[in-house]
Amino acid sequence: MSPEELETYRAHVGRKQTEHDVVSPELVKRFAAAVDRPCPSAGEPLPPMWHYAFFATDTPTASLGPDGHPPRGEFMPPVKLPRRMFAGANLRFHRPLVIGEPATRFSEITSVDYREGNTGGLVFVRVKLQYTQGHTVCVEEEQTIVYRDDGPPIPPVTPKPEVALPEHDEKEEWHPDSVALFRYSAVTFNGHRIHYDLAYVTKVESYPGLVVHGPFTALKLCTFAGRLLGGVKTFRFRGEAPLFGDLPVRLVAKKEGDELQVKAVRCDGVVGMSATAT
Repeated sequence: MSPEELETYRAHVGRKQTEHDVVSPELVKRFAAAVDRPCPSAGEPLPPMWHYAFFATDTPTASLGPDGHPPRGEFMPPVKLPRRMFAGANLRFHRPLVIGEPATRFSEITSVDYREGNTGGLVFVRVKLQYTQGHTVCVEEEQTIVYRDDGPPIPPVTPKPEVALPEHDEKEEWHPDSVALFRYSAVTFNGHRIHYDLAYVTKVESYPGLVVHGPFTALKLCTFAGRLLGGVKTFRFRGEAPLFGDLPVRLVAKKEGDELQVKAVRCDGVVGMSATAT
């Protein structure tokens, strides 16, 4: 990538946008059904990580890119690399969003960086977000979005015998099938075709199967951590390898001082996502 092209992308640093939404009880009801969780009512707190159901893009279908994403160059920089991934985020939950109340999201691009990876060039775009109700900041988040080259095809996952955990570790099993992936895409209004279009994901993006959403995996890990900790104040997650639909995932947790380390492990032993919760 030329220095001139990178500077074009970095011109978006400092770009801001403000969006408004309502934490709709009806959408909360559908989200609860999609992720198999009890449904809270209007006036009650929105559980951690459920905010991803709100502030959906209003881009017309005809304007979406071939991968199902909104076009680049409006808020996000016009990166030419073809693949886009939600690489991770750092979240601080100051107070819950209240169901049934209006909310505002403030977003700002804070950095754009380039580096060479195993699959070629990588552009990292970091976005700072604040979710507020009234004049109170409820959730602060720093997202990392990665754009990359096509890269070689990813081989199918071959299950391996499950490794026994130490006695003090906790575990939970998760089976994200294709129906669960479709419903999560639907309830978050996520058009990215790697999550529901098998022909596209295998023939165009060269994955061996439907890819589990990073935020969906993060939600499962955060909920798992919240059950063990009795609540979550901070949550930091990072994607390490893709998880695939219709293959079992093992959620594991280990306490380290004041932090809880949680991971989503594929059936071949590869860590798909790691996270830290307090």
